[in-house]
Amino acid sequence: MFTIAIHPPLFCVAFLVVFIITFLVRIIKREHRIRLCYIGIIELYIMLLISVTIFPIRIIPSEMRTGKNSILDFCQLIPFKDIIDIVKNSGIINIQLIGNIILLMPMPVLIGYLSKKVNYKVLFFKSILFSFGIEIIQLIIDKLLSYPSRIFDVDDIILNGIGILIGMIIFKILKEQQKIYDFIGEKIVWNTQKQ
Repeated sequence: MFTIAIHPPLFCVAFLVVFIITFLVRIIKREHRIRLCYIGIIELYIMLLISVTIFPIRIIPSEMRTGKNSILDFCQLIPFKDIIDIVKNSGIINIQLIGNIILLMPMPVLIGYLSKKVNYKVLFFKSILFSFGIEIIQLIIDKLLSYPSRIFDVDDIILNGIGILIGMIIFKILKEQQKIYDFIGEKIVWNTQKQ
């Protein structure tokens, strides 16, 4: 078996490359540097998501695989099946359950600040698309490898959705604290004055 993983040094180099490219594009466009910090936070978060949800990728040589796999062999499509199994076996306090809830919790806050006018339905839709995207990428990798390195799991989407809703509540509370909301927005996110 062969495993493709992102180790911390590689992660740091990849993040620096992405951030430097973003920095150069922003310098060419002459956008305010404080906004670049916010974009860097988003890039770091997305790269952490990828490193946690997509990697490591396990590759098994074809001679070790048994039979042909259909796309359904890489999917768990019964809602709450895995959640119920996990709760029965190890209780509600489980790293997989809590991790899937926390995973996308910051997304509504990060996306919500990108626009001064917030539509919460659109915010939820954009955030849940990340969950679907992660599961689809896992499914594509599994199909390409003809081996389930990770499984498309509808329960992961449900748990991510719960985390997104919690993140939206946090964002709404933050938005109601107008001074803090405006300070973060004006000083860090929305400030696009030319230097």
